[in-house]
Amino acid sequence: MTSYAISLETASFEAYSAIRKLDESYIGTENYLGLAYFWDHEIKHWMRDATIAKRKKIHELLLKAGESPVEDLEFPESNYFETNDKFRAIVEKVLKTKVN
Repeated sequence: MTSYAISLETASFEAYSAIRKLDESYIGTENYLGLAYFWDHEIKHWMRDATIAKRKKIHELLLKAGESPVEDLEFPESNYFETNDKFRAIVEKVLKTKVN
């Protein structure tokens, strides 16, 4: 099996935007890549600086814990997990930090 890597540092803005938009469609699925934001405002200070690998791990653990993205009637295009005790515990475990 051959392995490939894409350097997002050298990707054009247009290419990065297309990949991120694709990843937004993967929120809540096993196909999530780690680029798109899948969290709400309450936990953003801890999540936005997380690496792609850690975002992917947190997302994976949320799915394993039975969590799923909320349906936001005001913003139906939004796809995110609502912060709760499970989410906080997973973030604390993966990022090795206390979440208030």
